[in-house]
Amino acid sequence: MIVLSGMMSAMLVSCSGSSDQPSALEELSVFSSQGHLVMIGGGPRPAEIMELIVSLSPDSTFIVVPMASAIADTIGWEHRDMFLGYGAKSVDIMMLEDDDIDRPEILEQLRTASGIWFSGGDQRQLMHYFGTDAMRAAVHEAWQNGAVIAGTSAGTAVQSAVMITGDERHGVRQPFGIIRHENVITTPGLGLLQNMIADQHFIRRSRLNRLFNVMLDEGVPFAAGIDEATALWFAGDGMVEVVGESQVILLDASGADSGIFAEGNLGARGIVTHILPPGSRFRWDGTQVQDLILPIDAAEL
Repeated sequence: MIVLSGMMSAMLVSCSGSSDQPSALEELSVFSSQGHLVMIGGGPRPAEIMELIVSLSPDSTFIVVPMASAIADTIGWEHRDMFLGYGAKSVDIMMLEDDDIDRPEILEQLRTASGIWFSGGDQRQLMHYFGTDAMRAAVHEAWQNGAVIAGTSAGTAVQSAVMITGDERHGVRQPFGIIRHENVITTPGLGLLQNMIADQHFIRRSRLNRLFNVMLDEGVPFAAGIDEATALWFAGDGMVEVVGESQVILLDASGADSGIFAEGNLGARGIVTHILPPGSRFRWDGTQVQDLILPIDAAEL
């Protein structure tokens, strides 16, 4: 990582250890999938969002994965009943132990799923079970074959290639109260969403600082801060739509300059910010945002 003391670099600073060669999982994640991603920002789950998720499963069947929760068994049954209440035909609860990681029967169940739901909780705990290439590839295969992969809170955080853990290295009185080099601790996620980081509870918990921090440190050109009771829906045809009750903050640093300055503070210019209410849409091919529209009658502007 280059430390700049004067002029900003001509491109985003990339994280150390990054490679120009795509991994096998990155190659799987080109947005030509037959399936869908639905990322809820936590909090209440409006009927509009849950009915959408159920409708996107080819056969209205789901696997509920509650392993991010400290009370996984309780959450598993609650979310099973929730999906059945929204019209799912059948719901299996995937309770995992360490011996289940990479087990052929589990991999097959994931690969052939029509819908996979990741509950909220601690995303690091969830990735304890899904951190191997085989487990992640099984989820990718289901998605590529037409499944809907959905989650809330931690279940949203895990869908990015770069996953925000919720921890920081240089804490001050306010959580993530600084934008400093290598402050936000990240780990690899499922890698369904490449070149864009997803964060959750975004507006309600004032998480703009940490999202700026991660984008600049990791060299990821786009980020989506999804608020509570709101979802970002990535359709298989490349269309993305905001659904729910609040907003998504979309950050575009693809044309920005950035650098590391005195005391490790990060600086940047040219980051574009979009505030997207429900009904907003854009196209996403895995590398760029295009055709962004807001659901506003021009006469009201």
